[in-house]
Amino acid sequence: MSADRLGALLVSGEEQYRLLLDEATALLRHFDTNSPEDFERAVGVRGQIIATLTRFDQELAAFLGTPSSSADPDTVAVLNGFRRFQEEVTRKILELDSFVIALARQRLDALQDDMASLARGRTALHGYEGGREDRHNMSSTA
Repeated sequence: MSADRLGALLVSGEEQYRLLLDEATALLRHFDTNSPEDFERAVGVRGQIIATLTRFDQELAAFLGTPSSSADPDTVAVLNGFRRFQEEVTRKILELDSFVIALARQRLDALQDDMASLARGRTALHGYEGGREDRHNMSSTA
């Protein structure tokens, strides 16, 4: 693989990482307004990007496996720059995903509290209506 091919490969890898970061950012930005279908779509898009990045990693590994690839200092410098970019973007994505997970947990906790309140209310209503029926039955027998 030539230096030009490596450069093109790294540019496409950077593009995919940027797309993945954009998807993570959009998921957080629209967390309150996303429907379950929007969330599923976002997960699907991210899955496609990750599949593309997996193929990218395989191509890069094949390039790095050639004897001439590690000898060139320019190639090493370009790869080190890409790795720094990759690490930074991955860190940002993990931070964004952590925020989304924390918000989802908060929402789940709030929903569980609401459900528990509804269950307590239903129990109280059932108790009230049950007692009312007993009083109604007593007055009709008198």
